Amino acid sequence: MSKYNHLLAALIISLTAILISCTSQVATRTPNPNATQTPPAPVSIPSSPSPIFTPPSHPTPATTTLPSLIPALQPTPGAPAFRLLGTVVDITGSLVAVQRNKGTVFTVYTPNGILPSIKPGVTVSVNGTRSNGLVWADQIRVTGGAAWPEPTTPVQPTGKIDHIIFLIQENHSFDNYFGTFPGAAGFPTGVKLPETPGAGPTVSPFHFTAPLNHDIDHSWQTAQASVNGGKMDAFVYAEKSVDTMGYYDGTDIPNYWDYAKRFVLLDNFYSSLMGPSLPNHLYIMSGQSGGIVKNMEEPPQGGFNFPVIAYELERAGVTWKYYDGKADPQQFSLWNPLPGFRAFMDDKQLMTHLVNGTDLYQDLRNGTLPTISWIVPNGEESEHPPADIQLGMWYVTDIVNALMKSPYWNNTALIIAWDDYGGFYDHVPPPRVDTYGYGPRVPAILISRYLDAGKVDHSEYDFTSVLRFIEDHLNIAPLAARDGQSPDIGKSFDLTKSAAPFIISAPIR
Repeated sequence: MSKYNHLLAALIISLTAILISCTSQVATRTPNPNATQTPPAPVSIPSSPSPIFTPPSHPTPATTTLPSLIPALQPTPGAPAFRLLGTVVDITGSLVAVQRNKGTVFTVYTPNGILPSIKPGVTVSVNGTRSNGLVWADQIRVTGGAAWPEPTTPVQPTGKIDHIIFLIQENHSFDNYFGTFPGAAGFPTGVKLPETPGAGPTVSPFHFTAPLNHDIDHSWQTAQASVNGGKMDAFVYAEKSVDTMGYYDGTDIPNYWDYAKRFVLLDNFYSSLMGPSLPNHLYIMSGQSGGIVKNMEEPPQGGFNFPVIAYELERAGVTWKYYDGKADPQQFSLWNPLPGFRAFMDDKQLMTHLVNGTDLYQDLRNGTLPTISWIVPNGEESEHPPADIQLGMWYVTDIVNALMKSPYWNNTALIIAWDDYGGFYDHVPPPRVDTYGYGPRVPAILISRYLDAGKVDHSEYDFTSVLRFIEDHLNIAPLAARDGQSPDIGKSFDLTKSAAPFIISAPIR
């Protein structure tokens, strides 16, 4: 018996050592909920190895192993239980994009694998938890619906840009998202702002350690006061919040930082008007706001009566769509002003181009992507405080994945930008080009195979530079004075380059 007792004791010691080792490894990968605020400093991005990467193709790419130096993101301890019922719109590796009731697209992470019956088009029920912008699935099963037909998009020509997509998110300044990005024009060393007029500077930029649970004023009047004639020193007391100085970095929005590293980040891109969403969305579509500087719940009596690019595209026979995350994409909103234009009120055919975001995934599969596309979110997807910025990041990632897997990667230019500064501090004085603008800088990322990958582009642009790109690309005359004088963002693309797609098929850090 003594012999067996010795063997049993040795076995117990070995198992205990294994358990201690596993516990230690897990502990090093769990985020610290009590992390303190840190001063802004450039965050290094690993140059190797790369996170999950899959080549462009129609079939769902196989999931590969995460490199050991870039550990998998872990769910937050104690994350709330979550149940989701919705339609699958895309599958990339272990990520399943599920749209709930023609509304929010949730990104579901399936670490235990995906059954073959789960395909785009079917309805699924998901049980799990929500954290880090993802739904972590404990169980996902088909409850109904029918799978969409297999992709039929023909091979697309290379060597030219045939499709332009402008994806617009909400309410962040450049410094708020990329103020510590290496090589970009981020926070000046030692910058501080006063809390009250005439006081000494005391408030430094700080890294948010918890989600922001409120909006920050970003009206026309407050933006003017914050910029303070170009001194950029009045944000704290004009916005009435020290949160204006908070920022995020690559640990919070890793996918955006990865896109910025692997494609082109624009660090001199401005909002078109010094104010909120609606007037900036009018500039996106018209090169002007008609003198409007504030948000409006309803369009003016008789509608907006100035030129709009969508109408010009229709007249020219150019295909276009406005993909809206709302359940009713033909309803006027701050982020979709098109139903408020008189041209749309008078021509119901124009309204048929305003479609739900689901259509984008089907158009990429079916070979029906229009020449020009705009994409706007619903509130939950938007990143507009207090919305979950990581949920918004994964919503954008699903779209980018779907594009990169499709043959349209060969000839598409994708521009991602945020529609206004959202009340967040930015240190660069916006150039004064006319009475209304520019407003403060906003983040902007170019994604295409035709880019000098890994570059920070310092060219000066605003929203109307994208409008000018569309006009020049299709030989359409400028709609207004602003887009007539704006630089064409198309000059930042290079048809001699061939950047590789970067498909994210699992959570990364």
